[in-house]
Amino acid sequence: MQILDCTLRDGGYYTDWNFSNHFLNKYLKAVSKLPISIVELGYLSNKEDQNGPFFHLEKNILSKARSQLRKNQKIFAMINFKEIKKSKNLNYLLSDKSKYLDGIRFAIDPKDIDKFLRLISPVKKKFKNLSFNVNLMYASKWYKDENFISTIFQKFKNKKIDTLAFVDSYGALTPDEITDLFKQISESKKLQFKIGCHFHNNCGLALANTIIAKNFGCDIIDTTFRGIGRGAGNAETELFLAIDKLLRKKISGFELTNLLEELDEMKLQLKWGSSFPYAFAARNGVSQSVIMDLIQKKRMDPGSAIKAISKPADPKNISFNRLKGFSKFRRNKKSTPILIGGGSSLKNYGEFFLDKIDKKAFIILSGSRALFNLLSLNIKIKNPIIQIASGSEFKKINIKIFKKLNLYGIIAEKQFIPKNMNFKGKLLESDSVALNPVLLSGLAVLKNNFKKLNFAFFDGNPQSKKDRIVMEETEEAVKDLSKKGLKMVSLTKSYLPLKTKNLWLN
Repeated sequence: MQILDCTLRDGGYYTDWNFSNHFLNKYLKAVSKLPISIVELGYLSNKEDQNGPFFHLEKNILSKARSQLRKNQKIFAMINFKEIKKSKNLNYLLSDKSKYLDGIRFAIDPKDIDKFLRLISPVKKKFKNLSFNVNLMYASKWYKDENFISTIFQKFKNKKIDTLAFVDSYGALTPDEITDLFKQISESKKLQFKIGCHFHNNCGLALANTIIAKNFGCDIIDTTFRGIGRGAGNAETELFLAIDKLLRKKISGFELTNLLEELDEMKLQLKWGSSFPYAFAARNGVSQSVIMDLIQKKRMDPGSAIKAISKPADPKNISFNRLKGFSKFRRNKKSTPILIGGGSSLKNYGEFFLDKIDKKAFIILSGSRALFNLLSLNIKIKNPIIQIASGSEFKKINIKIFKKLNLYGIIAEKQFIPKNMNFKGKLLESDSVALNPVLLSGLAVLKNNFKKLNFAFFDGNPQSKKDRIVMEETEEAVKDLSKKGLKMVSLTKSYLPLKTKNLWLN
């Protein structure tokens, strides 16, 4: 049995694959003194994104790891197979990295196995020094299928992969279900490859499931320190080492404690770990990436996140109720509505802006931040105001504060509207679920027969991780709205890919 620690690869989902040189040194120093056989440093990827160096592993990181780890410790990297279109893509990724690596793991959806086997053959011949390993995803979707295991084993027969690891991507499986799965595996004929396991901790069972897999003779076991990893995380490396009778005898020194203290500080800030929303999502067949996006990216409280996944709506077919109540808004065709973002520049020159715009134009506030920035001006606003409240925004807004504004109405998602909300004005209800507020605004504007929408105060703050996520999501919303025929112009400086109009030029 071997331990594969993937702290830097799976943990990157919480750090955007950015780890300091200080942390890397501390990690490598600890791992080099522990009974860990394989270290997975990160991903190999050519994907255009803003992820850090552990998603796009470079030679300097690989070289540092090679120099600091024991000679008998192997270095792996992972490739998302869905990013690979042709064999030449793999050749390119591996061309200058292979001499630092001992193996590659491929995260594969079962439906892509045949494609993988076609593409991998010529690549294996070229990179004979590397072991080729498969992480087969979504175990909770197929483990009950009695024919699945035998079919999979037959597909990989004589294909010379080194390890086939079974991944509980949703973190949904219980110890009883893992027992059933590994009974099926153990009853199969002698295999030509090793068996691995990778369990997520949505239900708080990753460590227990890992121990069961080990007891069934699993060859390679995935863990991470402090369980850091996508969604709720993974089985904890240090706990598995402590529980295993043979392994804990090989642990000595203070390096492990130093590393764990560092990760404890990270956990306080990043807050991974099992929880009711993650468990609920897992057992209901909802991808942990979905629930992670709701909690981490959309900043929803657990109750709202559960509500969101309990009654999902089709994002391609969003409907609105009570459109008739917005008749005045709908008839106002001579004035293009203005969507106000949460940019802090509104506080600086919002008064000048409001003085310059058409007083008949409806102002749409894209969320609570835009609302509070507008209120901070402490001026009387003549334009009619529409508030967008997507997801759990109502929990941030006291309805009483609307008395300070010329409020015309609220556009909100039906399932998040508080039952005791006593709002006597106009309320436009959407059946969407935690939709990006810009997308919700644009869809509502289109539904009210507008063809144009002006933007203002979408400053962006790429230095903030949370804001960067929102920025990317908003850019996608703008692209979607453009495809639907909405013409958009920015009236202030913006990170969005929009045409601009300067209000101060006549």
